[in-house]
Amino acid sequence: MKGWGIRIGHDNLRPFFQSCGRAGFGWCASSRDQITVTESDALTMAECEIAAGRFSAALRLLTAQPDAAAGRHALLGAAHLGCKHAKAALDHLRRAADEAPGDVAILTLLGRAHQLAADPAAAARVFERLSALAPGLPAVAEALAGAYRRDARYDDAISLVAAEPAPSDQMLYEMAMSQAALGDAVGSLASWDALIARAPDLAAAWYGSHAPALDLLGWPEAERRLERAAACPKANGKYQAMLAAYDLLAGRPPRPFSRKHAHITDSAAALLPDLVPGLRLFGMAQALLRWTVAEARRPGLVLEFGVRRGTSLAAIAEVAGQEVHGFDSFEGLPEGWNGASAGVLTTGEELPVVADGVHLHPGWFEKTLPAFLAVQPGPVRFANIDCDIYSSTRTVLTALAGRIGPGTVLVFDEFVGNRSWREDEYRAFGEFVVAFGIRTRIIAVNLACKQVAMEVVA
Repeated sequence: MKGWGIRIGHDNLRPFFQSCGRAGFGWCASSRDQITVTESDALTMAECEIAAGRFSAALRLLTAQPDAAAGRHALLGAAHLGCKHAKAALDHLRRAADEAPGDVAILTLLGRAHQLAADPAAAARVFERLSALAPGLPAVAEALAGAYRRDARYDDAISLVAAEPAPSDQMLYEMAMSQAALGDAVGSLASWDALIARAPDLAAAWYGSHAPALDLLGWPEAERRLERAAACPKANGKYQAMLAAYDLLAGRPPRPFSRKHAHITDSAAALLPDLVPGLRLFGMAQALLRWTVAEARRPGLVLEFGVRRGTSLAAIAEVAGQEVHGFDSFEGLPEGWNGASAGVLTTGEELPVVADGVHLHPGWFEKTLPAFLAVQPGPVRFANIDCDIYSSTRTVLTALAGRIGPGTVLVFDEFVGNRSWREDEYRAFGEFVVAFGIRTRIIAVNLACKQVAMEVVA
């Protein structure tokens, strides 16, 4: 359905409108010209506007109606969801859910609203409830798999898809993405290829497949897949910009791309002065982490900042050969980032299960890191700095300044590729090297996952 930014179509909305007690939209969803009998009925007109993707028009109709009108909150929630107004959608859909407990369509939209608000954990709880209320609904299974994946519950997403006798295209997408996040390049590529076989013009599948292909099969095959993604009908322009960014890192003239996506190429170009000859390119985040930990030969501490569900911390610990320390508030980011509100990426203060030799330090960095360093002597061997935002990255680097020296390897997880790249980890690191006279060389880059790895040389 046009404008939603989520996977909801007319078939998904039909039961929703019926649950609101209205006339249904099947006969009035295609155009205004078909609306005749119900012209005077504002709520029926609003559901027709929503079904046609005219969400602002629906809001204008609905805001004029009395608060107690039956089904008004459900329709307002749907309209705000279509306009991508996360907070307003949540407010109205919560009220609608209170008015109609157990309504499958309203709960589906409520889960989508939590996803729009970048709260996949809350979305997962709603979709888990839906699965119990209406087992066997493919749309609910798809939504739950997506919520698990966005909440970094990758094993749960994979198990859910694997249990489906005939997984949908969307389920295969969630499987491939989750396998990639867990570092399973072989499984991820197989899932992408299964999806491509079904939907050969699905640009997102070709794009997703280029990352495991890069690690397993090399650049020529990754390039072929990325070019195929860019050539698909209605392909995201970022795919062509990614090709241009790879060109820059390889020392080739960049191929043409839309300046709308210049943040991808500009951030890649900013790396060029510090690239080492023979730079390693990766497509899988865990592959880069494993390789860079092995490259960090200076004795010292192995640290991660930004643990969340512990996926990357586990990969680091498997190859570190020593104790590993993970720092996270487990309450999400302390401030808004890239359009999301403070608290995004929270686990609800739930700590992940970790292996022996892995130590978690829950709390805000400015409190936990100084206390840790006060009792832990020695330099830093390796640090995975997945802080996302400027302030947290600055806090970490400043605290570690006296421990970072020649041989230390630093990995940043959101260093390139975002529209806000200049104001986030990149900015904090730039200020750090100037303030403390640090010199580094970039030894590995993962454009798909926005990772940059650097070795301190002085």
